[in-house]
Amino acid sequence: MTQSIDQGRLTLALGRYREAFRDALGNLEKMRFSERLRKKDPSIWKDDPAIQKKIADRLGWLSVPDAMVPEAAGVMAFARSVRDAGITHVVLLGMGGSSLCPEVCRKTFGVAKGYPRLLVLDSTDPATLLRVDRQIDLPKTLFILASKSGSTIEMQSLYRYFDERVRSVRTGRTGDSFIAITDPGTPLEELSRREGFRRCFVNPPDIGGRYSALSYFGLVPAALIGVDLNDFLKRAREMMDRSGPDVSEGNDPGVALGAVLGGLGLAGRDKVTLVVSGPAGSFGLWAEQLIAESTGKEGKGLVPVEGETVGEPGMYGDDRLFVHLSDDSSPDPERERKIQALQEAGHPVVRIRLRDSYDLAGEF
Repeated sequence: MTQSIDQGRLTLALGRYREAFRDALGNLEKMRFSERLRKKDPSIWKDDPAIQKKIADRLGWLSVPDAMVPEAAGVMAFARSVRDAGITHVVLLGMGGSSLCPEVCRKTFGVAKGYPRLLVLDSTDPATLLRVDRQIDLPKTLFILASKSGSTIEMQSLYRYFDERVRSVRTGRTGDSFIAITDPGTPLEELSRREGFRRCFVNPPDIGGRYSALSYFGLVPAALIGVDLNDFLKRAREMMDRSGPDVSEGNDPGVALGAVLGGLGLAGRDKVTLVVSGPAGSFGLWAEQLIAESTGKEGKGLVPVEGETVGEPGMYGDDRLFVHLSDDSSPDPERERKIQALQEAGHPVVRIRLRDSYDLAGEF
């Protein structure tokens, strides 16, 4: 069975798991899930008021594109000022949710003409650190310290190393070699003021790290390599409009995808195998953490499988759900043939089509 949702951009081919999906979707419809989700109602998850408060403090991702649209021009102006100052490299010092979206954007969009090269350092491994150090020209490098809490020990350690390195080649204050992205009132915000950082971007505090792609944590590094944030956020807004509180669960692409993941996961298809074609091939790096950390709760969870070569149908057991993210601007007929073979053999397949790389914003 193939059920098309959202004018062909999201296609579900679920075979004998059609009812598992329909049952999950039916439960969400009874809950008025779409409406309550977009209104940030924490009671759709838990009855305990204390836990509800914690959930409510982490739902800012649902409306962050609206908050960021007015900020886009200023962020891009800052990126142009960095470019015009002769900065040749930007090094992001951050872990997990602070680094994965910038890494995906770097690999997807590359670097626009004249903009600095972005390097993402999310490891304290000495060999990795030295490899980055050898690639940069310290006086022409801008370092991004990215941490929601502002106290991440890895980020602090990397800052101390590179601050000392910058001081070894420059005289006077070195703060303009650094910018910060953090929540309000954190030790990192205080450090940025004390040391005279070039800029501190204070992020909305109600956004968890792995949900922060469309906040300053994702947008500032993207702008620094020349990504047009107006177009990027426009695509995010388009997805928001297709997922509004007045949209039924079956026509809401996010909720429908959630019904597939949850319904089939409970039916045993809990290995979510991500197959990404085209320039956005690294998207699975971000989605892997999002799925694993968000669903790995209370003895349940989905296991994301990222970067695996697509094999023949007989190689797989009955625990796989395949999600194929493709790009209309970069067709991959051979990958599509393999996905079609999996579908015809009875494996459930979800297809998500991007018009081009900027549609990544909608997926985020």
